[in-house]
Amino acid sequence: MSRFNIDFFEFSFLVEACIPPRPIARAMFWDDVIDIHYNFLTDNERVRLFEWINRNSCMQDGIEQGNEDCLLFNARFNPDNQYKVHTNYNDKLEVYNAFKLNDRYYIKKNTSIEDKYIVKVEK
Repeated sequence: MSRFNIDFFEFSFLVEACIPPRPIARAMFWDDVIDIHYNFLTDNERVRLFEWINRNSCMQDGIEQGNEDCLLFNARFNPDNQYKVHTNYNDKLEVYNAFKLNDRYYIKKNTSIEDKYIVKVEK
């Protein structure tokens, strides 16, 4: 897979163009923003992208209509919804950067942490 270097503003415009509901290729990019690109952004860029996308009326419409992908983006990028989740699985201690959605802690769109392995959660 090739990599393209784009600046933050170009990236933000691209994310804005993909606000759900959209055709499948845009939906796949939206998922990548949550699962992959989030990890490459600085804390400042994450906050700015969260604010930028939430100013868009399409995003607000999606949230009001309960669009799962819009709610997922907000859960992932909301700076007040970020946690350090400490786990113990088979005596292996790990810490994950996670976000909370529907009373579960997620590290990706389709990957949550089982409650029985959580030993501590920090804001």
